[in-house]
Amino acid sequence: MDMATRDPFEGLGKALARLREWRGFATQTEAAERLGFDKGQLSRWESENPRPTLENLGRLLVAYRVDLSDLVALLEEDPRPKPKTLEDVVSEAKMARLDELIRDVWKRHDELESRLQAIEARTSESTPSPPAPLPRAGEG
Repeated sequence: MDMATRDPFEGLGKALARLREWRGFATQTEAAERLGFDKGQLSRWESENPRPTLENLGRLLVAYRVDLSDLVALLEEDPRPKPKTLEDVVSEAKMARLDELIRDVWKRHDELESRLQAIEARTSESTPSPPAPLPRAGEG
């Protein structure tokens, strides 16, 4: 079946279940209680019998703290990014610090380059020109 005739919401229930699990809710009951949904309704939405209305779908996305692109990625069967591990967070922090240090080095380099040019300019202005050659005997 091509994209023109394919139901764009095919697999919505499975995608909603995966979003629920991705957000750390192991069961529909846990999600329903914590997010303020009826457990039976959440169960029916995940089994697509019936599908949630657009309003309820929006409420679910907000409750799961995801946006429409996350849902679309699941519907298109794109792999979901895994939650970050402590190692990922530490690595990102190290990379951010390294980036900050590199920017600081470049800033200092530019400052020193500017100072060097100023010193060279002052040195060339204050250096006297060599004296004119003395005339030779009998010339002048």
